[in-house]
Amino acid sequence: MSPTTLWTLYKREIRGIFVSPTAYIVLFGCALAIGACLSVFLQVMLENNIRGYSLITAFFCNFPFWILVMVQTPLIAMRVFSEEYKLGTIEMLLTAPVREWEVVLAKFLAVLSFYIVLWLPVALDISYLYTFSNQKFDLSTGMVLLPLMMVLLLGAFYVAVGIFASALTSNQIVAAILGFAFIFILTLCAGVIGSFNIGEHGREFVAYISSTQHMETACRGLFDSRPLVFYTTGTVFFLFLTQRVLEARRLRS
Repeated sequence: MSPTTLWTLYKREIRGIFVSPTAYIVLFGCALAIGACLSVFLQVMLENNIRGYSLITAFFCNFPFWILVMVQTPLIAMRVFSEEYKLGTIEMLLTAPVREWEVVLAKFLAVLSFYIVLWLPVALDISYLYTFSNQKFDLSTGMVLLPLMMVLLLGAFYVAVGIFASALTSNQIVAAILGFAFIFILTLCAGVIGSFNIGEHGREFVAYISSTQHMETACRGLFDSRPLVFYTTGTVFFLFLTQRVLEARRLRS
């Protein structure tokens, strides 16, 4: 894999993202949703004098966060291959002297970069609050950094799923729906399995795949290597599937 080729493809993809009006609509919507959720959670905690429960935990371990991350990733990933199919530029790209892995990785890194930009407001808002507030917060470094690391791991995994969905169809709306369905099923799976009497080994399996449990552990400031392995492996797996889809398309053409 050539770093120069990868960098060239990455610049092409990142430019394509930031010239799209959809990117700014999603960026504005996410920044607004993040700010509103943080404000509501903070107000509720202050009015009810809640102690022993940080704003970070309140935000990352509640329903609005999961809806936001599950919706935004298919939206920002839906166009990466679907638009290439629709415009007919995928044939030019696949016949160029580049490998499928370079194309997939460049698109993945570009979308992941945009995903990081989408979540910068929450890091800035929390940093501002805990830096300039006159209240003392009993927070360790791990309780601040580990949830942000989990957001990055989740994002990488969900973006890879969204890119795979985009590689399956030329319709961006269908790609977004497929991506959301995959992510929703993967996230819901652990909760459904955990509702049964599955024994100790079953509970360990649920703990290994449950995104909500991973985030709750991170918000307590506890480092667990299992999410790192799970999301990294899952990301690589879906990128591999995407590469195979592109390879099959190249062979057909």
